[in-house]
Amino acid sequence: MGWNNNYFNNKSDEDADGLVYDLRQTYAQILDEVLKRIAECRVKQDFTAWFDALDHLAIEINQKLLKPEREEYEEELKKCINILRTNSSVFNGTSKNQDSTFKIKCALKNLEKWLKIKMEEHKLFGAIDVEDDGL
Repeated sequence: MGWNNNYFNNKSDEDADGLVYDLRQTYAQILDEVLKRIAECRVKQDFTAWFDALDHLAIEINQKLLKPEREEYEEELKKCINILRTNSSVFNGTSKNQDSTFKIKCALKNLEKWLKIKMEEHKLFGAIDVEDDGL
């Protein structure tokens, strides 16, 4: 359903359901694009773009996180940023130091894994409720 200019004047259940579906579909498309960008940056080892994409993901899922999870995210983010700052020459691409590269990759992977675990816990990858028929 495209945007209906008469949406607020015509409040049928069909229009309301269509709008909800459209918003969910749009949200899924945004998450899809962000997750693809994260994977691409990880493979290319473009650390600054990877970090930016993870930040984008955190913004997109923030409203799904509970307050303690948001606080936990801030702690995870601080740990990651500390590693990025202490290894800034590799992070910004002016050095190829292997030890620093490993530390940065681990920090970004840990932040990514944390975000994806929270996405899974909040069923942002989709969930189908299926009854167990004793198969």
